[in-house]
Amino acid sequence: MPVALSRSLLARGGLEFVYVASGFPLGLAWLIALVTLISVGVALALITVGIPILFFTLLLSRWGANVERERAALVLGAPIGRPSRMPPASTRLLDRLAAPLRDRRTWRDLGYMLLLGPVGIIAGTIAVALWSVVLAALLAPVFAPSAPAGSVLDDLGGASILVAVAAIPLAVLAALVTRALAAGCAALAQSLLAVDDRAELAKRITTLEASRSGAVDSADARLRRIERDLHDGAQHRLAYIAMELGRARSKLATDPASADALLAGAHDESKVAMRELRDLVRGIHPSVLSDRGLDAALSGLAERATIPVEIRGTAEDRLPPAIETAAYYVVAETLTNVGRHSGAGKAYVDVRRNDGQLVLEIGDDGHGGARRRPGSGLEGLAQRVEALDGTLAVHSPEGGPTRIVARLPCA
Repeated sequence: MPVALSRSLLARGGLEFVYVASGFPLGLAWLIALVTLISVGVALALITVGIPILFFTLLLSRWGANVERERAALVLGAPIGRPSRMPPASTRLLDRLAAPLRDRRTWRDLGYMLLLGPVGIIAGTIAVALWSVVLAALLAPVFAPSAPAGSVLDDLGGASILVAVAAIPLAVLAALVTRALAAGCAALAQSLLAVDDRAELAKRITTLEASRSGAVDSADARLRRIERDLHDGAQHRLAYIAMELGRARSKLATDPASADALLAGAHDESKVAMRELRDLVRGIHPSVLSDRGLDAALSGLAERATIPVEIRGTAEDRLPPAIETAAYYVVAETLTNVGRHSGAGKAYVDVRRNDGQLVLEIGDDGHGGARRRPGSGLEGLAQRVEALDGTLAVHSPEGGPTRIVARLPCA
């Protein structure tokens, strides 16, 4: 046990020394690079050439901060977690370029990379100097006999043994100082590069507010569509049936043949009304989804699609009802859009489970050009998915093909 403990302490001490010592060249390089880029960028900003240089400096510091998060694992045992970055609310190019400037994390990353210069240089110099003295003291008896006359080692003579013995407490001091320096540098990195809980909570609240608003809008639009379908379809047919039954009743005693014809027409119309109501109910929540699960419901969608649809993979086990319902509507609405607008000859639906997520990929060989636009069907699907903490990505270049990937948490 003592041997294993000694090895563990030596390994830990070695990693701490590497972390502190490597801070010297890294800090020096980053300090020179960033100060130079910032100076040049500010000087040339008036003629607009400096603006891209400053923007590149921010991106470079962000990359360097990510490297430092990984390097901190030498002391902390694990890399510092990378904070999530909020996507820009607007899709305009200017807004997307300006998003990093409004992100506090960008400036914290830049601040740390600038501090790494002086902190890394000072800490690395102290650690390397101390261990150099220790190493020189330990090797003094070896090199003293062959040292040039009049040199420091030659003057030590037999005292070089005492210098080597004195290196032991000096090594203990160097180890303690190195550990303190490593802990301090790692604490600085963690304070500036680690996830800011309050900022992450604020982002989470913003995301939840947006997804809740989107879910409310999507549900409201769906209710209006159901009301419109009932009013324009089944309600008119039921009113027509009631009128035909009234006419048949009035002619039943005097003209049975006409009454029978009216009843036959009302009967046919009732079948159409029942079919429309059945389709409407299926659109609200299909019974096969509750009874047999997502796989059976997706197979039914593929059979009713207007183009050939290949179902790949399965959902394996039953999922939470909300997840199954959202997945069903993603596939149903997407296949409907494919049949109406894409000009595709075939489509596929890929279903798989991956790291606690249900991943749905719907693709076609159509002409592409699908976009998320306010009020569009894709936007409604995205709002439904995001309300469940999922994501929906649309890949649809002009000329096709189109891929829509939805990820829903199902752990």
